[in-house]
Amino acid sequence: MHFVPQSNFLNPAVQQECRLFIGLPVISSVHVNVANSGFTLNQLLEKQSETSYVIDADFVANKLAGRNYLTTEIHTTILAIGVRYNQYYFTFTINEKDNSFIAYPRNLVSLALDGNTQFEGERLSLNSTGVFFNHYREYALGVSKQVNNATTVGVRAKLLFGKLNIETQKMDVSLFTAENTFDLLFDIDTRINASLPYSLEIVDDSYELADRYDAPVMDYIMNRRNPGIALDAGFIYRYTDNIVFSGSVLDLGCIYYRSNLTNYSLRGDYLYDGPLNNSIIDEGYYDALWDSLNVSMDDELTYDSYYHFLDPRLLLGATFVVNPKISVNALSYNRYNKMKFQSGVMLSALIRPVKNLETSLSWSYMNRSALNLGIGIAYGKSPLQLYIVTDNVLAPLFPMSTKNLNIRFGLNIIVGCRRKENIDGCGCYWIREAEKKRARKERLLHK
Repeated sequence: MHFVPQSNFLNPAVQQECRLFIGLPVISSVHVNVANSGFTLNQLLEKQSETSYVIDADFVANKLAGRNYLTTEIHTTILAIGVRYNQYYFTFTINEKDNSFIAYPRNLVSLALDGNTQFEGERLSLNSTGVFFNHYREYALGVSKQVNNATTVGVRAKLLFGKLNIETQKMDVSLFTAENTFDLLFDIDTRINASLPYSLEIVDDSYELADRYDAPVMDYIMNRRNPGIALDAGFIYRYTDNIVFSGSVLDLGCIYYRSNLTNYSLRGDYLYDGPLNNSIIDEGYYDALWDSLNVSMDDELTYDSYYHFLDPRLLLGATFVVNPKISVNALSYNRYNKMKFQSGVMLSALIRPVKNLETSLSWSYMNRSALNLGIGIAYGKSPLQLYIVTDNVLAPLFPMSTKNLNIRFGLNIIVGCRRKENIDGCGCYWIREAEKKRARKERLLHK
């Protein structure tokens, strides 16, 4: 939906026809995405009556993928500006971003639901387990140029400042269930990095969670001690008057965390043969078990700086322009997460029924789910534009049957539009150029 200036977020080559775009704090773009590749609630829970459910262990054993993930994104635009100058389009944005990613293997879910007796005499790998959370602020400066009538390219440089982070840098864990006794032998080699207000501390030979970095909220908001850089790049190539290819690579970069640090490592073997000292399993029991783990294995607590790498994304698209009011599209989405490659495809149609109105209807296959019907509406061009887009409009209606919830909405200020061009409110700069080229060909033929 190139009619919406925020489409430039996903491809820095996208240009706006109008001279100036302003995105006001918060209200110009709010983006929320929640996705679970493993299961829907209907798949996990088997209904017993109108008010009771039980967990369907057979589904976990037979249908859950070997490696699964739960991911969330909450992105808010603090400020956005886009300026057109001849064949160039300049952008500047400030975004607040929260990204999380939890990876979990099928074996871990089976172990939690049915215990370890099913793995008697077997070694169980839990290496696909990981937790990642990153909150950072992004200052982005981009430029797009129309190289010729067919090609537009764009790049965007981003200055990042990390605020909060936690990640399992290493997670090599296996579990062996002894025959007859069902004792558990853990083989662990793991490291966790964090930049959080709370930190682990050793107190009287025991680990405790302490508030080591107490500071006012504004100190966290304005914290610039964790710098980073990233790069986006994209292109739009008009192969013919009706066929357009596009692509972009996003978030190539990292953040160097060096404030409010904790690094915890644990290595070695641990034999668990039941409750410690026949004690009752309560909250205090888990504290004792934690201490027993650290006494039995090699543990290390440091406060060293570290690098956190962003999750790069690759988007490839193709568009067939039926006419200035209708186009159909195909998009391939690829994201390289820390422990899992995430991909999806989307087919969509854009319709511009009246001036200054663009609508979108889409279908997507993503996160091992085909139940994703999306819609988008953008109305207005100058001076105000309101838009809302979702990849799964069915999610609020059928929450028990969905794996994906995705929505972006906002209000834009757009001025300096070239009304004399009259391209039916499309806002797609490359379509306007295609119309110009077609008109020139017709004039030559008439001559």
